Amino acid sequence: MSHLLSFAKGALAMFWLAAAVNLVYPFGELHRPLLLLAGVLLVVHAGEVLLFGKRLKQRPQPWLERLQVLLFGVLHLPAMRP
Repeated sequence: MSHLLSFAKGALAMFWLAAAVNLVYPFGELHRPLLLLAGVLLVVHAGEVLLFGKRLKQRPQPWLERLQVLLFGVLHLPAMRP
């Protein structure tokens, strides 16, 4: 299971990298849908940060945990088990 989780996190990191590059150098026809998907995903992950805010405050480095939940969403939650 951890290999699948690592793969999913890597794929999501590559998606965020492609979205960031798309802001600088638009991909033509893929420009608008990719940015729309990135915006929706960012809003969903921001909601997860708000939802798990109390649990994130109890961690040793809460800002790093918030950033990882913002980037990876629920894929980061198994790593936060006590």
